[in-house]
Amino acid sequence: RTMVAAAAALTARFGASPPPPPHALVVGLGAGSCAAALHALGCAVTAFEYDAAVLAAAASAHGVRFERLSRRAGGAGFDPPPRHRNGPRPLCVCEADAAEADAWGRAAFDLALLDAYDGRGDVPAHLQREPFLEGLSRVLRPGGFALANLWNGSDRARAECARFAAKLRAAVGRVYVLRVAGHEQNVILLACRPGERQGSESTCDVLRERLAAAAAAAATDCPEPALVQTIRSCASSLTEWSECEA
Repeated sequence: RTMVAAAAALTARFGASPPPPPHALVVGLGAGSCAAALHALGCAVTAFEYDAAVLAAAASAHGVRFERLSRRAGGAGFDPPPRHRNGPRPLCVCEADAAEADAWGRAAFDLALLDAYDGRGDVPAHLQREPFLEGLSRVLRPGGFALANLWNGSDRARAECARFAAKLRAAVGRVYVLRVAGHEQNVILLACRPGERQGSESTCDVLRERLAAAAAAAATDCPEPALVQTIRSCASSLTEWSECEA
């Protein structure tokens, strides 16, 4: 919930006149809850999942409805979904490894959620390597951001988290930490790509103000009090990651 709440808040999905739908990249479909929640909040969502069994489980066991995208010949990106005259753009899933070369093609995203894990609960090694993270930065629009949900409940996990945060900062931009209320052994890393204007990097104060404003707007038009409370928790817990946390 924390990743979805922060993503929705920072893309201003609440209020009387929200901006055009942002394009969200979701790496790792899992049960489909994050992708489905962002789609329900008005985001255009493209998810990458390489495991056919996970796709089948999300559709059959969890009832997530999505449209499959086809890889282009040669593997450079994917064909966009057909235009739907009635209703919003469907939740789209590409059955492929997001770390493959040219998996995204020329796509551009406003935000990215990294929600993939290996057998130990870590972010898979190939998603921590420079080629993937540099590619992620390339497809994020200026001012866009990436969110990663990480286990942080042991000394080894904290060391892994610190290493990943350093890589995110080198590839994308400033990195911030969001605490997960009720699941204190998890943390969310928020990496912000600088905007086009010089000096337009997001700062802690700017991000807190955006989160607080979104919580106020959501309180008037969001039917889920838990989501509003989570956005408030994000605003109060947000801190900038630093080497001292390594």
